[in-house]
Amino acid sequence: MLLSKDELKFKFSRPLPGIGSHLKMAPAMRAQEVEGLSDKIQHAKLSAVLILLFPEDSSLKTVFIKRSEYDGVHSGQIAFPGGQKEAFDKSFEDTALRETLEEIGIKPTDIEILSQLSDLFIPPSNFLVKVFVGYSGQRPVYTIDTKEVQSVVEVNLEDFYDESVITEKEFASASRGIKIKAPCFTVNNIDIWGATAMIMRELLDVLKIENKEPKTITLS
Repeated sequence: MLLSKDELKFKFSRPLPGIGSHLKMAPAMRAQEVEGLSDKIQHAKLSAVLILLFPEDSSLKTVFIKRSEYDGVHSGQIAFPGGQKEAFDKSFEDTALRETLEEIGIKPTDIEILSQLSDLFIPPSNFLVKVFVGYSGQRPVYTIDTKEVQSVVEVNLEDFYDESVITEKEFASASRGIKIKAPCFTVNNIDIWGATAMIMRELLDVLKIENKEPKTITLS
């Protein structure tokens, strides 16, 4: 799966699936929470993340980070580079690019922003996330901020269209103090679930190739 930059731009020019995609990879309780989210979103903290795409070996790859362990709701999780919008950021796009530079050392001048996906609200941390898709013409060189990031994980996008990578698992919810069932992508020996999986699902639905799409599971 190697889409050119122009092909990517064309796919991103179409209407976004939004919540319809998000719910395909959401924990069971998310569907129940949707109706009551509008009031909470008005008081949410604002943040932005970057989905970075780059070509390598006739494939299109994307970049995840494994967050460092800390006393917080997203400790050790797989995520996209990103973080909270600061007062000095001129835009959410600037936030996503700044955080990517700070966390994994990729310069904004090496990234072309192609599109913005749907916003996603994360109740446990009270963040409203703005999602940007960026493109680099070559494989990135990383400089990792070890205080925030344990490691970088690169994944071939085509791997996400293999039905075997989507399963249902139990995950510990630090915010709720319980284990919750959620769909997840298991690729490259990592589990991608929660907000990151929901964002990823929208990207995959937008980039749908040769009438393929990831499977949808019904939570038990």
